[in-house]
Amino acid sequence: MSDDIGPGDCLGRKLLILGDVNAGKTTLARRILDDFRARGLGARIAIVDLAPAIPPQVAAARGVRGVGGTLEADPATGVLVVHPALEAPRLSSSSEAEAQRKAAANKVRIDRAWPVAAGGRDIVFLNDASIYLQAGSADELIAKLRGAATVVANGYFGQRLGGGELSRHERAEMERLRDWFRLEGEVIELGPAATP
Repeated sequence: MSDDIGPGDCLGRKLLILGDVNAGKTTLARRILDDFRARGLGARIAIVDLAPAIPPQVAAARGVRGVGGTLEADPATGVLVVHPALEAPRLSSSSEAEAQRKAAANKVRIDRAWPVAAGGRDIVFLNDASIYLQAGSADELIAKLRGAATVVANGYFGQRLGGGELSRHERAEMERLRDWFRLEGEVIELGPAATP
């Protein structure tokens, strides 16, 4: 984390963690989540986990081992976890058109699942916001996050997963989301591939 903020300082703030594949985005979010759970805040927390299941052989074939980490919570802690079944469009598609169809289907699934996470929880952890932004907009995502007092979100912001229209749209929308977080809270960019 930045020198002036630790996991315990995130309560009541909005934080976006960005970086390339394997930069440590989910690991950092997990540290903050663990801190919140240790403080007994589980009943206030909703995790919206958009990380798709990526078979290890698919990730290895694409040269991105370790991609797609998830955030998990023991139900006994009171944390609500919403994890819709999503696909990894870039990694599982043989064409740009197929990737865009999968991204659009993911957005529909996320939009349907989101109201479940909104029920009375004021702390939201959003894992892999980039999956939503592949077909959705930053404005739509901001509208979903605006009501939470505390937001800890992370997302892909790099070069390793390649180009194409889907990647261009995702990056443009992530830049808009980053701008909102800079106004409302803080942005942490991890790794050498991230750009300020």
